[in-house]
Amino acid sequence: MHHHHQSAVAGHKEFMAVFDPRSGKPALPHGGTFSANPVTMRAGLAAMELLDEAAFARLDAIGEAVRSGIDEAFRRTGVPGRTVGLGSLLKIHFADREIRDYRSAYMTEQEAQRQAVFNRGLLNRGVLAAGYGLMALSMPMSDADVDAIIAAASEALAEVAALA
Repeated sequence: MHHHHQSAVAGHKEFMAVFDPRSGKPALPHGGTFSANPVTMRAGLAAMELLDEAAFARLDAIGEAVRSGIDEAFRRTGVPGRTVGLGSLLKIHFADREIRDYRSAYMTEQEAQRQAVFNRGLLNRGVLAAGYGLMALSMPMSDADVDAIIAAASEALAEVAALA
């Protein structure tokens, strides 16, 4: 049985003209992470087949563990901030206001500085997070990895607390 996952981009001629390479370099290049890549499509399919209920329960559990561990470190170090997220995703906010949307999430200069020190602290301890505080956890992570992430975040927050 063959599964063909294909997609197309369509639109009005005058709008689509910006992508047209026939007269040289197009005005607007078009690409995608998985464009015309059958290998990643197979890998994605394999991953989706492996992600059963137990896997999602595990991702929820490790996400919850990391979020609560980091929240606890925020309380312990007295640095204003907290985590938000669901399942395997979490984001760290260095703000004590309620984060509801793009505007309330916008960092002040001080928050941005704290975020930078925190991220460097994580990196120095072997944990890579996105520059704006996003972390994505995954199935290969063990309980030891989860503990290591929480420990790294706690130590990094202690460095942030020392800024003041």
